[in-house]
Amino acid sequence: MRKLLNVFCLILISSGLFAQLEEKIKKENVVPGIVIKDGKEVKGFIKRMGNAYEDGKHYPAPWQFQTEIKFIPEDKFIELEKVKNKHFEEYKSNDIDAYVYDTLRFESVKYSDLSSVGVSMLARRMFMRKISDGKIALYHYHSNPPPVASGGFAQYYIECGVPKWVYRKGDDEKLKAVEGMNISKELADCSLVVEKHERGEYKVLGKEGEGSKTNKFINNFYFTEKVRLLAIADYNQNCD
Repeated sequence: MRKLLNVFCLILISSGLFAQLEEKIKKENVVPGIVIKDGKEVKGFIKRMGNAYEDGKHYPAPWQFQTEIKFIPEDKFIELEKVKNKHFEEYKSNDIDAYVYDTLRFESVKYSDLSSVGVSMLARRMFMRKISDGKIALYHYHSNPPPVASGGFAQYYIECGVPKWVYRKGDDEKLKAVEGMNISKELADCSLVVEKHERGEYKVLGKEGEGSKTNKFINNFYFTEKVRLLAIADYNQNCD
């Protein structure tokens, strides 16, 4: 009877401590996270981010995850009675290899955005969310809203919230835009994929087996990114 009572007391204490931790996480506006450097992982909490507001309306702000994070180790967070901003460590893409924000993984990568003229065209390091692994790994990249916007930021928040697909083949240091991939050249080591692409078999528009030249043109011209994603998926699945 006493043994059962002790177990029951331990359960109550554990559940109470867990409830306190949950309340503290909510109060400090953090999420569980991990920072990774030189293969070593440190568990802790990351300041919540990814939100933008305009005229009281909320917009997802995924570009915020690409610059820096504010992190506090787990033991320090639990130990401190009152957590202040000075207790958080700031990490940029040059400081760590990767981080995990709740269930999302972001890696420090090098990329140059050639879609518009400006400083973003210069190759630079940033955190980028990893979507899938494989011989060709896929990531999401988001452009940043301008620092000043006449007429408000809502339009830019919506535009920048849409991810652009980028990829890394093998051990390439620099990532490239999926939309700009030259399948015949960059996937030349897999004749299966190149031949299927040249026959127009990667289709967004049209049914399997259709040989319409018009559909082939539309797929390759208007659905460039989606066609290349299909080719990448095929490459990862069928090419050594």
